[in-house]
Amino acid sequence: MQHSKYRILGLVGQGQFGRVFCASVRETPAKDSRLTSQLVALKELSHQKAPTSEFLRELWFLITLQHPNIVTCRALEHTATGRYLVMDYCEGGTLRNLLKQDRPLRLLEGLQLVMELLAGLDYAHRRGVVHCDIKPENILLTLGSKGWSPRLSDFGIARRLPEIGTTRLHQEISPDATVGSPAYMAPERFYGLYSPMSDIYAVGILLFELLMGYRPFGGAPGDLRWAHLNQRLQLPDAIPEPLQAIVKKSLEKLPARRFASASQMAQALRLIMYDPAVRQLGDCIVPWENPATRGAKSLKSDTDSASEVEEEKSSQPAINLLRTVRYWVSQPKPLILPAPLTALIATEKYLYAAVGKEVKVWCQPGQQLVTEEMPTSILMPEIVRGILPASQGCFILTQQKLYWLNDDRSLEPQCLLDMGLRQGADAFKAAIDSHGRWLTVAVPGELRFYALVGNSNAGDREKVLKPIATVPLPEHYLPELTFLDRRHVLAIWPDNEPKNPQTIFRVYTRRGTSVGSVKLSACIRQMLLTPEPYTLMGIPQNGKAAVLSMKLWPLKLARIPMTSLPVSACVTNWGWVLADVEGQIAVLNSQGIQVGNFSGPASPRAIAPWGKTGLVIAANTESESYLHFLDIDVEETNLR
Repeated sequence: MQHSKYRILGLVGQGQFGRVFCASVRETPAKDSRLTSQLVALKELSHQKAPTSEFLRELWFLITLQHPNIVTCRALEHTATGRYLVMDYCEGGTLRNLLKQDRPLRLLEGLQLVMELLAGLDYAHRRGVVHCDIKPENILLTLGSKGWSPRLSDFGIARRLPEIGTTRLHQEISPDATVGSPAYMAPERFYGLYSPMSDIYAVGILLFELLMGYRPFGGAPGDLRWAHLNQRLQLPDAIPEPLQAIVKKSLEKLPARRFASASQMAQALRLIMYDPAVRQLGDCIVPWENPATRGAKSLKSDTDSASEVEEEKSSQPAINLLRTVRYWVSQPKPLILPAPLTALIATEKYLYAAVGKEVKVWCQPGQQLVTEEMPTSILMPEIVRGILPASQGCFILTQQKLYWLNDDRSLEPQCLLDMGLRQGADAFKAAIDSHGRWLTVAVPGELRFYALVGNSNAGDREKVLKPIATVPLPEHYLPELTFLDRRHVLAIWPDNEPKNPQTIFRVYTRRGTSVGSVKLSACIRQMLLTPEPYTLMGIPQNGKAAVLSMKLWPLKLARIPMTSLPVSACVTNWGWVLADVEGQIAVLNSQGIQVGNFSGPASPRAIAPWGKTGLVIAANTESESYLHFLDIDVEETNLR
């Protein structure tokens, strides 16, 4: 977008009236202006699909309603190509995206999400606004330290009440009086009647769907209308009795029998969260049933709009590769190393383990299991605290120096950098691209960028460093560094400040040019690069046990609940492996679906791939470390 304050990063959604883009805010409208860390959503409003009256109505509602659980409209952007509403960007996507995941919430998390949604609705109702289109597609999610927080969006068909705060039914006789989503519409909405209780009915449908994975009423359009008007609500036994009472009351056929306000329904939910029957199931992951087995009662119904159906089709590949872990075979005895492990790194060719001043190197196997044969051992001048793999060798980090070790190990480790910094555990951080040609080093106050070339006098087995750029760092502590590809390096600053936990991500080119940055309202303890481009797997520092899948451009997050908090993880070509402090290991495929679990060694220090489908799990004691080699059988299934 020329002469705009916003740079579009990517398409994130397709709505009824136009597309939605993720954009970064420039410091000035100039095209080459520096990008800030602030992200916004640009909602395109097509003249053909959205009449001016609809456009002005939504703009008025968004400007008028200022609440933490309602999307904020920041500005109106007119360009030569169209008009856009500039709104808060919600990195978690829509609640529909969340519901498509495999059992994405715990019970109490789901109830808290609905309570926050009701808080936003109550604020709107008290100001005389009825949303009229509550559904998962219109609820956006942001990530905080305690999990997902909802934000109500899309007020395109909202209605104003003649009297502020009234609970009476009102009727609007117009061609679009019954526009909305029939799957979530209250019975009276089919006759053009609306009130705050109509929105409460829609929240009741949504609450049922969160709990069970399917909606209580479904079928063809005519059947669905009849069901809303006449069909008796069937509540599964899986829903605790106190929660059943709230669902029943919110889905009464007559508006007067429902909750009188959104705040009243929220208060009822707040009270049952302390009920023993509900608290006992609070950490259970919902929905309790698989929606795929429900036939017509699936997440999508025949009554959903064509644009929603097309959006779902376009967001899913025609064929998904599902890898399923079948069984594990472990070596009877682990390998014992004479000191606590400080690093465990695997490449396609080698496995590196650092203990004290030694780096031990194994050749990766083909299909055979590991043998008792001892690895090659490299003695370093100082204690090793990190290993960075690269083609034709690896880079070894000590407290103050960076060494190059060639694959053939025919030469002594070559010292490339001597930092000369004060002694400390956080003296410097470094990252190398996978080809070993570009180096980025973080030291207190600055990032240093280098090119690495072969030394022709040593047959290219040695490396020569060429400084390229130095960039100042405003933060007082060093970032974790990783190369996203051959051209871009990612710097990550996790901050576990109790009142404001956050993680800052900044992307630089290999020559030190800042590309952009994003900020999350959560502290991410560990981030690992996945085979999918610009996608990371992360483990939050605090809160409920979970793992994050994070796509950087444009920013998209998926949060996957776990039964226990992972303390160690690795990414393989067939999925993610996560281990907790007790040694319980969960295996997830690349889509974040758990496909297996088993018991491994307690207190795992690190995990690394071994061969095509194996794992190496390291566990430390005060004086020794143990390497457990496991062979994992992985079955691949193509699913349409």
